Amino acid sequence: MALAAGAGSLFAVHVTSNTFWLLQSLMGQTTRGTLKTCSVGVSVASVVAILLILPMSLVL
Repeated sequence: MALAAGAGSLFAVHVTSNTFWLLQSLMGQTTRGTLKTCSVGVSVASVVAILLILPMSLVL
C-alpha cells in the first residue's frame, strides 16, 4: 500500500517543490520549460511504478 501511495504522489510536480527549483537551476530552463519537462518525467515514472506495483499486489 505504501508503494502505491508513493507512486501516486509522484504524478504531479509542484512549483513549490525544492526538487523543481533544483532541476530548473541544473537544466538552465525557464519556469515554464522546467514545468513541462518535470511534469512529463514524473508522470511517466508514476505510471511505470504503478504498473510494476499492481502485479506485485496480486502475488503478495
